[in-house]
Amino acid sequence: MFMAETDVYEKLREKISLWPIKVPRTREVMEMLRMLFTKEEAEFLTHFTAPYQDPETMDQIVERTGKPRKKVQAIVDRLVSRGLLFRFTSKRDGNVYYSLMPMIIGIFEFYFVSVRDSDEKRKVAELFEKYYVSGGGMEIGASDYPWTRVMPIEKTVTLDKEISADLTIFPYEKMSEFIKNARRIAVINCACRTKKPCNHPLETCLAFDYLAEFFVERGFGRYLSVEETLELLEETEKAGLVHSTINAQTKPQFICNCCTCSCILLRGLSELHNPRAFAKSNFLPVRDDELCNKCKKCVRICPMEANLYHAPHDKEPERILFLEERCIGCGLCAYHCSNGAIKLVKVKDEVPEMTPREAMMRVEAERVH
Repeated sequence: MFMAETDVYEKLREKISLWPIKVPRTREVMEMLRMLFTKEEAEFLTHFTAPYQDPETMDQIVERTGKPRKKVQAIVDRLVSRGLLFRFTSKRDGNVYYSLMPMIIGIFEFYFVSVRDSDEKRKVAELFEKYYVSGGGMEIGASDYPWTRVMPIEKTVTLDKEISADLTIFPYEKMSEFIKNARRIAVINCACRTKKPCNHPLETCLAFDYLAEFFVERGFGRYLSVEETLELLEETEKAGLVHSTINAQTKPQFICNCCTCSCILLRGLSELHNPRAFAKSNFLPVRDDELCNKCKKCVRICPMEANLYHAPHDKEPERILFLEERCIGCGLCAYHCSNGAIKLVKVKDEVPEMTPREAMMRVEAERVH
């Protein structure tokens, strides 16, 4: 016997909201859950523990649910194939484990990357967008400790003896360090641009280790070498995409390369004006006005409109204005400056938590709404 439909979907919503990034009860959320999960699947998932906590083997799931193994296997395979249940093979003991996923990071990314285009997918995209602009986007940035942070374009970074003499560029501020230390690297389509298409490249986001294996094994990603990954990052920088990752020093899990057209993280600041949407990098651009030829490339490429062109008039000269409060420290202006007039300089030392687990615990601890 199944519990009442309303109860089972509400219980599932409550269960996935045990993750620090909650899922408010809205009409769009409940409709999405009903579209994504059958009543049987929703009831099945309510037996799991909190998202990504205490993953279980098939034997443990069978024992916990009390359902026949054949039935459990069928439900699990169905959910995994649609990107709605996480599966990985442990490098520690070789066992296959399964875990409930939250909405973010989880159902949203896996579903939109994994599921082929269909009427259902377009409808879910429409519902998610309505949910995002009516409160869900603010929930993604609901903590004084943002769960993601901007990564600067590494080749634009410098230490300035006058500005940052007492600061250090740490390994966690270099994408090359994350990439070199990864066991597996895969490139996948951007879930944000799959949901809300724009003119930027689609196959741009990076997954690491277990996440990389999950996507590749199911045919929705491809492995990259370190060299290929660095080449991909170069292409995303040319396309004007911002690098971001989880706000931790180690085990990054993913690197998003995204835009303010589509990204649920970047739009949190550019569109929803939420200062907690993500953590800005520890860097700011510094312009040499003598080298600047006013080509306006920095104005056109800046995702946050932090650079503004000031036309000459009366006695005021032509110049580029910089609005520091809008800058996120991505380095795109420095990368695209053909005259080398801009460099990215370290201006602060905000140190993230060591691991993703510690980062998400702090997100929960510093939640403000």
